[in-house]
Amino acid sequence: MSTERTRESAALVIAARGGDPEAQDALVSAYLPLVYNVVGRALNGSVDVDDVVQDTMLRALDALGALRTPESFRSWLVAIAMNQVRAHWHDRQSAPGAVEEAEELADPGADFVDLTMVQLQLSGQRRETARATRWLEPDDRGLLSLWWLECAGELTRTEVAEALELSPQHTAVRVQRMKAQLEAARVVVRALDARPRCGELQGALASWDGRPSALWRKRIARHARGCGHCSGLWSGLMPAEGLLAGLALVAATPALLDSVLSASGGMALAGSASRPAPSAGRGTSGPGSGHHGGRGRAASRSEARRRRRNRRRAVGGAVVAACVAGGGLWYLDTEPGTGTEEAAASRTAGAPAVDLAEPSPVKTSPSPSKSPSPSASPSKKATPSKSPRPTKKSVPAPRPPTRPTRTASSTPQTQAAPTGDVAQVVALVNKERSAAGCGPVSEDPLLNKAALGHSEDMDARDFFDHTNPDGADPGQRITAAGYTWSTYGENIAMGQQTPEAVMESWMNSPGHRANILNCSFKDIGVGVHKASGGPWWTQNFGTKQ
Repeated sequence: MSTERTRESAALVIAARGGDPEAQDALVSAYLPLVYNVVGRALNGSVDVDDVVQDTMLRALDALGALRTPESFRSWLVAIAMNQVRAHWHDRQSAPGAVEEAEELADPGADFVDLTMVQLQLSGQRRETARATRWLEPDDRGLLSLWWLECAGELTRTEVAEALELSPQHTAVRVQRMKAQLEAARVVVRALDARPRCGELQGALASWDGRPSALWRKRIARHARGCGHCSGLWSGLMPAEGLLAGLALVAATPALLDSVLSASGGMALAGSASRPAPSAGRGTSGPGSGHHGGRGRAASRSEARRRRRNRRRAVGGAVVAACVAGGGLWYLDTEPGTGTEEAAASRTAGAPAVDLAEPSPVKTSPSPSKSPSPSASPSKKATPSKSPRPTKKSVPAPRPPTRPTRTASSTPQTQAAPTGDVAQVVALVNKERSAAGCGPVSEDPLLNKAALGHSEDMDARDFFDHTNPDGADPGQRITAAGYTWSTYGENIAMGQQTPEAVMESWMNSPGHRANILNCSFKDIGVGVHKASGGPWWTQNFGTKQ
């Protein structure tokens, strides 16, 4: 979040904490979509999503007096939302009759996945990824709800770690494990969509009840690994973070907003008078804490659930109709999806996996900045930090005049073509920059060192991300290589066989393209590591202090 937006948010929090009803309403309206996406994706299909969202917002408003730093309201609110999600699952598992009510927990056709696909008009591998989230276990769905928003640029890795009450390093490990489960789930979606379906798989599914579960995800994924007919389903999977980059938030229903505003209308902001308030740093609140009596539900929990289920089913009818018109609902098992076809097209076109870009930050900005690209890719902090993904906004960089080149990699196109993968990538970058009116970047040996080290590390430790398993982000790696930067950016990719192919993939991605055409960058480093499963490509851009 930019410095200006942080100040505006803090001022709104202070006014709301002081009892200003307009500020309270504005705070609810501004942050309800974020909470709705966190809770909705974590509790996908639950009839209690709206209840948990409302409880989260009311709990936050009631505890504003305990928030020591208004600037941290967003991370504090997300932490409260995750605590409410965990409390919900705890209550559901321990409540009497939970087994009998299990069939009523979800409304097929009106769940958050369907809302995501319809509202955001997802297609291809993005749609496939959204559908695959149904197969994750509750803990992984909770993590996914935060990581999805990180990829979309709505949260930073620091905020994700705080909401999980984990270190950035532990968070990185958890994310990697969740991504592996999500990838397996995407293959499951492809296997069930395949027409004609594998005969051996069809036989194995004879006892399946049609509901997604971790057990059947493992069984189907294991079959796909060992089956000659299905093994190709693992190919052509674009990294989920690249697919999620720049996606908008799913809008909350007007009825939910009205409900929260109505419930919060007459409440007094009394800080922690009635229960332990979340701390400003961690945002924790115990599962046992409750609401003031004045905000209690007018009916019992079961009655409220029945009313909400009836309302959601009414809305769900329209969602189901829209989904069927768009190509069918996965659990109806009647229409093939589009993920496999897109994957095949990508392989044919030579455009394999591409990850999201990390648009460049500006050192003079004391807070995270936004990406200038339409994809709203997350950006990095201006100084080396353990916070790997601050949110999306970058300070517009002035276009510098073209300056003399320093290496052969940025020579005019009329001269001999450069040789070597690194030199070719640099030349292609400068060709694109010249067409966009930017000055050329010069190859820097320190940036080359940082880029190559990251490409080799991604292969050695089997990850694909801008943040390595130790929690180090690009800025930290570039600094460790000896490059003293005032701004930097990074692009990564995997699987493209030639400099031309990887550049085509990057230029077709808004976030990567924004880095390549950022006129404020002066230097570039390229690292290409060739090995089985690769190559792995890394571009590091920078401007020295």
